[in-house]
Amino acid sequence: MKNSLGIRTKYLLLIYFVLTFLISWTGLVFIMGIDGFTGKKEIPDSQIPLLFLAMCAGPFIAGLLVNYFENGKASFKQLKTRMGIWKVGVRWYVIALFSAPLLFGLTYILLSSFSSKFSPILLSTDDLLFLVLGGILGGIVAGFFEEIGWTGFAVPKLRLHFSIGTTGLILGVIWGIWHMPLFMDSDPDGDVPLAILLIIKLVTHLPAFRILMVWVYEHTQSLWIIILMHMSLTASTMIFQPTTTKGMDIVVFNLMFTALIYVFMVILRYLTLRVPQGSSSIYH
Repeated sequence: MKNSLGIRTKYLLLIYFVLTFLISWTGLVFIMGIDGFTGKKEIPDSQIPLLFLAMCAGPFIAGLLVNYFENGKASFKQLKTRMGIWKVGVRWYVIALFSAPLLFGLTYILLSSFSSKFSPILLSTDDLLFLVLGGILGGIVAGFFEEIGWTGFAVPKLRLHFSIGTTGLILGVIWGIWHMPLFMDSDPDGDVPLAILLIIKLVTHLPAFRILMVWVYEHTQSLWIIILMHMSLTASTMIFQPTTTKGMDIVVFNLMFTALIYVFMVILRYLTLRVPQGSSSIYH
């Protein structure tokens, strides 16, 4: 099947992913150079806002373009409609806004019982206001601009062929790999190989949380709710990041955080958040 521009529909998802990576990563190379992109040079703090915007531009621009390729101007009306779905149950707002900080908090509670080195930067920073405001601003930018593409285009296309769990897993892995240039710093102690660190940082908790996001979207069909959920995750990641930078500590923290996300999804599945039969499971 072809759209009005003659592009086969089955290729649009691939085109979206290629454009997303191309736009974001080209922007990163332009800003910090190939040495910064590959982790050979440390990224100056002054460049971080520009890098953040360059990354967000990828899924946003690609999402708008590929939606237009498929449905023309009508696609923007459809996006606006899904953005306008905000009258959903209070429980979905609670999940969207508080899942991430709750899971971060539980991770610290569990890990700090074994070692005092697991503590959030929130408790040791000299500029708490800057950290919190920066996290909130980063969350707003990332949530809005990224989800126009990830959930505004990719999720519905993947759901045509895959379950909620598989859709979240596929998109979550791609989402994680897309972040890779920002996490090329190696373990300062040299105990954990960079390849292992990248896998742990990028394709553990992000796919898990994306499954949760797809599940929430399945029940609400609200792009607005998913934007809020992404905002909360990004803000929480920045505000509650661990103070330790040792590779093994990062591995332990991310694995615990990921495990708690899956436990949280199981709890949601079997508590009061069930919907009528046919769509309540994360895996269907």
